Amino acid sequence: MGYILPDGTDSFLNGGLKTTFSCEGENYGYYADVDNNCQIFHVCQPVVDAEGKSQETAQFSFVCGNLTIFSQETLTCTLAEDALPCSEAPSFYETSNEGFGVVPDDDDE
Repeated sequence: MGYILPDGTDSFLNGGLKTTFSCEGENYGYYADVDNNCQIFHVCQPVVDAEGKSQETAQFSFVCGNLTIFSQETLTCTLAEDALPCSEAPSFYETSNEGFGVVPDDDDE
């Protein structure tokens, strides 16, 4: 399911489209695609069976708007000068996605 992007996306990517990112082994969350200069990001979503066991991880890919990159720190597309350096994104994968998709119990409020 990954890398299904609008036509013409590769025409404005720095260096052309690279389809190297994989959600395999990743937790539910947002992930900057460093090989595409963070101009693309992915949502990884575990797919579970009726017993709640993970069967696979779905990958949904998105492209940031022109002249913006995905900031792993804020999980938004932003101007490059306002984002972390793209090469540092993987070091924030775990902390920025911590608790993502977790619905708190009513008792936790």
